Amino acid sequence: MKDSAKITMVQLQDNGDPDSALKRMKPFFDEAKAYGSDLVVFPEYTLGNRIEITHERVDQFRAWARENRMYAIAGLVEKHGRDQWATTALVIDREGNILGRYLKSHPASGPAPHWWPPQNDSDAEARGILGNQFKVFHLDFGTIGILQCYDGYFPEAWGCTSYLGAETILWINGRDGAVEDANCIFAAQAYGCVVGANISNGRNTGFAGPWSNAVSAEGEREEARLFPRIAEPGDACVHATIDLKWLRWHRKHLRTMHQRRPEMYGLLTQDVRMWQDYPTIPWDYPECADLVNKSQL
Repeated sequence: MKDSAKITMVQLQDNGDPDSALKRMKPFFDEAKAYGSDLVVFPEYTLGNRIEITHERVDQFRAWARENRMYAIAGLVEKHGRDQWATTALVIDREGNILGRYLKSHPASGPAPHWWPPQNDSDAEARGILGNQFKVFHLDFGTIGILQCYDGYFPEAWGCTSYLGAETILWINGRDGAVEDANCIFAAQAYGCVVGANISNGRNTGFAGPWSNAVSAEGEREEARLFPRIAEPGDACVHATIDLKWLRWHRKHLRTMHQRRPEMYGLLTQDVRMWQDYPTIPWDYPECADLVNKSQL
C-alpha cells in the first residue's frame, strides 16, 4: 500500500436536474487529475433518482473514472425491480468498474425539527431498502469507508466503519446547511481516521484528521474547523494529501482503541427507550408512539 494518497472532495449543487449535475461533474475530474488525485468524491444523490446502475449517467461517470485512472464515488437513488429503491453510494475503480456500493443505513425522514416520523412526501427513504451493514473498500492506496448524510449523526456508524479497517471515511451529504465540524473532528480523533466530507446545497466541504497531522494542504488552519474546507455554498472542490504512513502509525498506537472498555458499552446494542423518561411530555406527532426504534416502515 502507498504511504500517501490524494483525495478531491466535490461540493455540487442539486438543482433538480441530474443531467445538469453530470455536465458539471466533468471539470472536477479535470481538477482532480491536475492535482494528481487518487480518488474524487461527489455528494449523495448526484447521479439521479430511482435509476438503475446501467443508466447512461452511471456509464458516463464510470468512463470518466477510467479515462482519468482514478477511483470515483457518487451517490444515486438506485432502482431495484419495479417498486423498490435504495440510497446508494457507488465506488468506481481506476478501470471504470463498479468496485462496490454502500447502502444508506439510517433514513432521513420526517419534518423539522426532529426529522421524524416519516410523513407525506418525506417517507421515501424509510420505505426504501436500507443498508444492513457497514462496509469498507480496499483501494490500492488503502482502506476507505462511506457514510451517507444521516448516517453521520450516529457515532456508532463512525466507530464501526473505522473498526472494520477504514483509514479514511467519506461522508457524502445531499442536503443544505453545513457539514458539521464537530461530527467530523470527533470521529477523526476518537476513531483514528481521516474524514473527507462533502455536501450538495450547503457549505463546509472539507477534511478532518486526527490532531490535524494526517492531512496536508496549502494555507493556515483554523482552530476546531475542517481543513482545508470550502467556506461558501456553490459548486467547488477541495484537495488534500493524506499522510497514510503517519495515520497507520497513529492507528497502531490509538489510545481510544487500547483503552476501550467494551464490557461497559452494552447499552449501545440494547433497545434503550429514553423517551419513556418523559411520560408527561406529549409527542409532537402522536404516531411516533407506534414508530419508535423503527427506521424502516
